[in-house]
Amino acid sequence: MERFAAFQHRNFRRYFIGQVISSVGTWLQALAVTWLVLDLTGRSDRLGIAVALQFLPLLLLGAPAGVLADRVDNRRLLLVTSTVSAVLALIFGLVVSAGTANLGVIYGLTLVSGVVLAVERPAMQALLFQLVGREVLPSAVAANSTIASVSRLVGPALGGAMIAISGVAACFYANAVSYGAVIVALASIRRRQMVARPTSPRARGNLRAAVAYVRGRPDVRRPLVVMAVVGLVALNFQTTFPSMVRFGFVRGAGAVGTAMSVSAIGSILGGIYAAGITPNPRRTLALVLVGFGALLLVFSAAPSYPTFVLLGIPLGFASACFQSTNTVSVQQATEPSMQGRVMALHQMALYGSTPIGALAMGWVIQATSPRMPFVLGGLAALACAAGLTRAVRRSPTVEAGAAEHPEAAAVPAPAW
Repeated sequence: MERFAAFQHRNFRRYFIGQVISSVGTWLQALAVTWLVLDLTGRSDRLGIAVALQFLPLLLLGAPAGVLADRVDNRRLLLVTSTVSAVLALIFGLVVSAGTANLGVIYGLTLVSGVVLAVERPAMQALLFQLVGREVLPSAVAANSTIASVSRLVGPALGGAMIAISGVAACFYANAVSYGAVIVALASIRRRQMVARPTSPRARGNLRAAVAYVRGRPDVRRPLVVMAVVGLVALNFQTTFPSMVRFGFVRGAGAVGTAMSVSAIGSILGGIYAAGITPNPRRTLALVLVGFGALLLVFSAAPSYPTFVLLGIPLGFASACFQSTNTVSVQQATEPSMQGRVMALHQMALYGSTPIGALAMGWVIQATSPRMPFVLGGLAALACAAGLTRAVRRSPTVEAGAAEHPEAAAVPAPAW
């Protein structure tokens, strides 16, 4: 498969450009919220609460949102969520400009934004299938993962400069404007060029059907479990990176933005690399977990801020490879009619674990050291690699049968 095959599709190109611009704005807002909380409180556990509130709705509403994504036109749904997000960013900016952005207001607006995110994520994942089809899906998923990487390269660095020059409110206003790009991109998608996807009828038990489907498919279930565990412990960079820079190296907002932006270089390279491979569920995921876990342990021992920043490049590469490989493994093993619901469970595993992880890692930093979350994340990734390898070796025939025969969902499966 060509590494950039997804970009041969006009609809995907439009979608990609709009999402890159919008995601830069999202990272501007993320850095602004981070700095507001740290500046107001000086506590990493309070930042952990803010991050938790952003992703808590994904944990609570992710499954119903997946059912919704399987029932409606996802392009129209994303037009609505993008418009609402733009309005919320504008309100955030006005509140900050008025000087009334206390911790309660920040938490409240962050929670509402998280509700919109919970509805949006499954629809975004399901839309990828319709933009490119199954054969090109690995390229689209990997390219889509580079959106966050590219925006993280630009967004935090730009946000740090904007905070220093124009103040925090400017980041929120810029984010509100950035949503215009994705709205235009979604509106310009040609529906006749989209791949048809069966929609789920309104019926009771849709969520139960999705859970039963996942339980009966080891090739789907295992990467979901891995994502939940690694997401819970290791993928809390919105809490751990700023805390390490602020409290470990005693640097300001610009240094936070630089560290997060430089790590995005590795994420972009990792996304590009992952776009050219088709993961083998028996080997690839375990291999990238080993690399990711080892790099987290090395990262935790960075002796200085410059070393910390430079080590962010290989860490970003490994993180992007892991997330792309995991996502492709789930999507390729899932039938088109189940894409919305299964990918909602995947988003719950990734982002839904963040509320607990952000709170836990914020507490760990406050009680021990900003380095400790990276140690725990590395150990968790290595443990998942070992568990995944052992489980596949014990039941290779079950996995192969489930992958080739969907009716195998009725066969009881091992705990992994």
